[in-house]
Amino acid sequence: MTTSTSVPSAQTSWKVTSLSDTNALDAVSCPSTSLCVAVDDGGNALVSTDPTRGASAWTVADVDGTNSLNGVACPTLSLCIAIDNTGNIVTSTDPTGGASAWVAAAVDGANGFDAVSCASARLCVASDDHAHVLTSTNPTGGASAWVAAAVDGATDGTNTMNAVSCPSPSLCVTSGSGAAGEPILTSTNPTGGASAWMRTAAPNNVPLETISCPSTRLCVAEDPAFDMITTTNPTGGASAWKAVDEGQPNHMGAGVSCPTLRLCVAVGNDDVLTSTNP
Repeated sequence: MTTSTSVPSAQTSWKVTSLSDTNALDAVSCPSTSLCVAVDDGGNALVSTDPTRGASAWTVADVDGTNSLNGVACPTLSLCIAIDNTGNIVTSTDPTGGASAWVAAAVDGANGFDAVSCASARLCVASDDHAHVLTSTNPTGGASAWVAAAVDGATDGTNTMNAVSCPSPSLCVTSGSGAAGEPILTSTNPTGGASAWMRTAAPNNVPLETISCPSTRLCVAEDPAFDMITTTNPTGGASAWKAVDEGQPNHMGAGVSCPTLRLCVAVGNDDVLTSTNP
């Protein structure tokens, strides 16, 4: 059954919609207030052209078989880039066109992707479970169009890059977890290789699981402690990042997207949370 409910009074700016999808939602991207694309761990893309209207506004398409889609980025209304747990990039130039409108390419070997963000149709950055970020200036160009850089220590799987957001070609923000700690990494030159990324500690040393930056002056993230993490100065170091309890103790944050400074949409389990005052 699908439902829409209000969250506790301390967080009344968020509305929850439960979808009937039997798979867990993993990520969401909203290039505008008139398009959101979410992905789940059963290889499906869930698309809505009216994300605040409720469950009936979302449609489901199988775009990646039985693979788990861990992230999605839609820099424009006519381009979406999804990533899965087997190293594939799944792209569409018509995200509302159903399953046949999506194409998969093997990009990252046996590594699993964790997140992807596109500053524009000409710059996408993905993170994987072996401490890499992969960048492309031609995201639909197949495997050869993507370049990997190790940004957080060992690449043997002990360190994982959990999330990434690039509000402009001159700023990308990613987060990691593992033996190297729980860092936030920022870059003002994301295609500049590993040395172009600056490391700082996450709030309470808890790893950020998802990040969305609608501009270079606002980033919104979630951590596994049911906190919303915000900053108006992403490159300002640890003190610039603040944690606030989102008031949903059963919401396991899996994805958040903010198409504007006045709309954020977060997904986890079967819930969609929205805010007009993130």
